[in-house]
Amino acid sequence: MSLKHVLLVVLKKRNSTGYEITKWFDGPLGHFWNTSHQRVYRALATLYKDGWVDFEEIQQDNKPNKKVYELTAVGEDALRRWLDTPLKPQPINEAFLVKLFAGKEADRKLLYDELLRQFEEHESLLKVYKKIEQEYFPNGFTGDAENDMMYLTLRRGFYHEEACIGWSKEAISVLESLL
Repeated sequence: MSLKHVLLVVLKKRNSTGYEITKWFDGPLGHFWNTSHQRVYRALATLYKDGWVDFEEIQQDNKPNKKVYELTAVGEDALRRWLDTPLKPQPINEAFLVKLFAGKEADRKLLYDELLRQFEEHESLLKVYKKIEQEYFPNGFTGDAENDMMYLTLRRGFYHEEACIGWSKEAISVLESLL
């Protein structure tokens, strides 16, 4: 999976400017795919060079021209191939777990403080997900494929944050006993 495939998915949903695409990462996509605005624009340039997207340049008064990107037939084919290719589960690469694994080499008080901070972040993110659910999915699963598949991504976020909160409580208890 690469950023270019994420961008193809966004553009399949709606033709967009680079700025509009970056807003997806500040919102719904940002909960499960992290990138920078610079990487989005570099990837769009690559997609254009490879013929996967095209753009219409729109003149603006007192502003730089904007480019509205859309998928080409080649981009549609690339997206279809990627969507049809099975993916393996992603391995965990979490630096905090490496710190814990270091055992007695790590400062337990610092780990404990970091764990408390992460616990609070997971609780806060779960609250954000619940607000998103209330705003965008008040009826839960509706039988509409577009709605239900996007709602599934949010539900995955719920389960992830709930699991992190549960594990954090256990880890806090253990670290407290070791302080």
